[in-house]
Amino acid sequence: MIMKPFVPDDFDDYLTLSREFYASDATDHSVPDIHFQRSFDETVSGSALARGWMIRENPEDPAAGYLLASLTWSNEFGGRIAWLEELYLRPETRGRGLGRKVFEAVLEELKAKDQVVGFRLEVTPDNTAVILYQSLGFTHVPYNQLCLIV
Repeated sequence: MIMKPFVPDDFDDYLTLSREFYASDATDHSVPDIHFQRSFDETVSGSALARGWMIRENPEDPAAGYLLASLTWSNEFGGRIAWLEELYLRPETRGRGLGRKVFEAVLEELKAKDQVVGFRLEVTPDNTAVILYQSLGFTHVPYNQLCLIV
């Protein structure tokens, strides 16, 4: 498994993969392409708030997926946390342990490089990836999530 931070040349692959992700059962709404552009630009700018990785099974393989994470402070957690925004793996790459390897690598990297003390993520009710997340120690929290986009 190869997981490398986004570089400017990754944009076309990222855009294609993001569109696939938001057309899948893992999400319940669409996102305009301008959001993909902004997210990508934020990650490649060296932002202290956003990270993005391109995922390949082998160096010569086409992109298998991507992962986005956002960093913030949490009083509840008592430190920095990473919001694991999106993990998308193409269907043909699933079921072989790639998702587990990606998560284990990103959790360790964010703990070591960014002193992250906790992780959050969200899943749609029917997303079968919850089995992977629970096996990694993620648990359900009893919150209703509310959003306001301005």
